[in-house]
Amino acid sequence: MQKRRAWEGASKLYQSLVSGMSRGLARRILLWIVCISATAALLATSAQLFFDYRQDVSELEKGMRYIEQNQLPGLADAAWNFNVPSMRVQLDGIGRSPWVAATTVRYGPSQQAQLSSGKIDHDADMIYRYPLRRHGIVVGVIEIEPNLHTLYGRTMGRIAIVLAVQTAKSLVTSVCILLLISWMITRHLTQMAEFAQSFEPGQRFRPFILRRTTAHQDELTVLADGLNDAYARLQRAHEFEVRHNEILTQEVALRTAELQEAHQRLARQAVTDKLTGALNRFGLEERFVAEMLRVDAEHAPLAVILTDIDDFKEVNDRWGHLAGDVLLQEYTTVLHSILRATDTLARWGGEEFLILCPQTTLEQAVQLAAAMRARVEAHYFPCVSHKTSSFGVAAWRQGDSTNSLVKRADDALYRAKEDGRNRVCPEIPE
Repeated sequence: MQKRRAWEGASKLYQSLVSGMSRGLARRILLWIVCISATAALLATSAQLFFDYRQDVSELEKGMRYIEQNQLPGLADAAWNFNVPSMRVQLDGIGRSPWVAATTVRYGPSQQAQLSSGKIDHDADMIYRYPLRRHGIVVGVIEIEPNLHTLYGRTMGRIAIVLAVQTAKSLVTSVCILLLISWMITRHLTQMAEFAQSFEPGQRFRPFILRRTTAHQDELTVLADGLNDAYARLQRAHEFEVRHNEILTQEVALRTAELQEAHQRLARQAVTDKLTGALNRFGLEERFVAEMLRVDAEHAPLAVILTDIDDFKEVNDRWGHLAGDVLLQEYTTVLHSILRATDTLARWGGEEFLILCPQTTLEQAVQLAAAMRARVEAHYFPCVSHKTSSFGVAAWRQGDSTNSLVKRADDALYRAKEDGRNRVCPEIPE
């Protein structure tokens, strides 16, 4: 039963750990905890191993001093007496020390005789050499190679033990801290994230409440209150924006209508003569081009009437330009009164006006011009009383351009002037 409970507890711990690890914040926190713990463990292990190594080196030095003080005198006596068996026994005793890997003693005349215990590696990092003295005379030399493998082995063993212990401590500490952070912090942050994802402006706002067993006044509470306040203000801002957009849409529609009206007014002004209200040359050119294209395609009749006020210069000279402007305006009104809906009246320049007559033959245009002439002659004009006008009429011919058509109408008007004014003169037939 106890094993089962322990297994269930370990299983729950593992599931909590996996759940916590699945979240980005908990995973990063665990990574930082492991890195910091590993760094701290590495520093602590390095310091401990350094002092342990120094202690082992100190013990090695003590072992060498012990051999020097207690064993080398007996070896020196045996070398003085050339007692080889005793020397071998002394040498074997030195070689059995855990700090000695190999040893060699040279003795006799010129120190040519040699006894060894093990084989000395002369390329080793450390070799101890001690002279053997008897009665102040050097009777031999002993070389001792310390057993560094023992030193290194003890150091590596300590490293393995310390690293294992530190790793276990770091792992347990990290898991506990992770579970604690996940339980106290990250799960509540997840709740806040779910609330943030579920928030939609325009829907009913429900404040966020932390799902905790007991109420605490801490940073999470402050964060939740700030979140509720932020989304409440966002909700109010959305409602204000909706109302503002409605008002703005109405204003845009109103301003668009005004802009369109102003644009149309400017468009009319661009093609309208300011003084008389008739089309200007620019507006007439657009209308003329359109009618010429239609005539070329359909071969429908088209006529042009060119007219001006007789002796207009005398009006300006006698009554002034203001009276001349009034006369032009009144003259335009008279012409408009008799034009048809399809005709176009434009100020050609000065006191000259051009009437564009679609679907009209030369004879029909002459009749229309005669009616205009009679109406002008019968009309009473301010300041000048009565005035007359002359008319030149031309009709479209195959291969005509606007210039050629207007040129024939202008020639006809010139002949009307030459023939005595106040008359209608058609173009000369082909």
